[in-house]
Amino acid sequence: MPISFPQLLQDSWNFIRNHSQFSLTAIGLLLAIQLLATFVLTNLMASNSTASLLPSLLIGIGNIFISVLLVLNINDINAGTFQSFFQNTGKALTKLLPAILLYIIMGLPLSFAMSSILFGNISGSGANIFSLPLLAIGIFVFVRLNLSTYVFLVENYRVGQAVKFMWQLAKGKMAVLFAYTLLANLLPILIAALVGRLGDNVAIMVLSFMISAFLSLFTTIFGFRFYQTIRPKKLS
Repeated sequence: MPISFPQLLQDSWNFIRNHSQFSLTAIGLLLAIQLLATFVLTNLMASNSTASLLPSLLIGIGNIFISVLLVLNINDINAGTFQSFFQNTGKALTKLLPAILLYIIMGLPLSFAMSSILFGNISGSGANIFSLPLLAIGIFVFVRLNLSTYVFLVENYRVGQAVKFMWQLAKGKMAVLFAYTLLANLLPILIAALVGRLGDNVAIMVLSFMISAFLSLFTTIFGFRFYQTIRPKKLS
């Protein structure tokens, strides 16, 4: 069955419109964590603190927790069992560490490749002969496992099962997975960069935060819809 990305994008927008209370709560949480991140990190930099790693790490974990909670809630809405936004808080907490591990598994090869290229540029030696192959491998792994968190949360698999299932599911689907990755990961970054070019005043910063929060929710819903589309029907 061919993938219609325009239809998936439209379905994701319709989901936000049809579940406005859920969507507003989600956007509010995402906006709050962005404001918290800005406030905490700005104060740390202003005080010349060298201990900014821990707050950054905690904020990153907070973002992953919200993402996990969103996917669990979207799954319940899809199943008709959703009652309140925070009904899955306990479940999201139990799923948090495995979800973090999945993010590490799918992103580590790409992070390693990018670090290698960055280190070569900083040291002045430039990219070595292994940089491009490492980058290609990193992108391949990231794209192939990009939906593994959805597999883990929707199918209730263990981490190893989710990785194995997604790796097999991606066979013959790398083109559409690559297109999805561009839409879900790269496009929001480009939009945020364009908004940032409008200026650096408070109004632009707040607008940027609001757009970023909306895009985080939208891409989470979009990812869920996309996974539903490529998910084997025999699991239903």
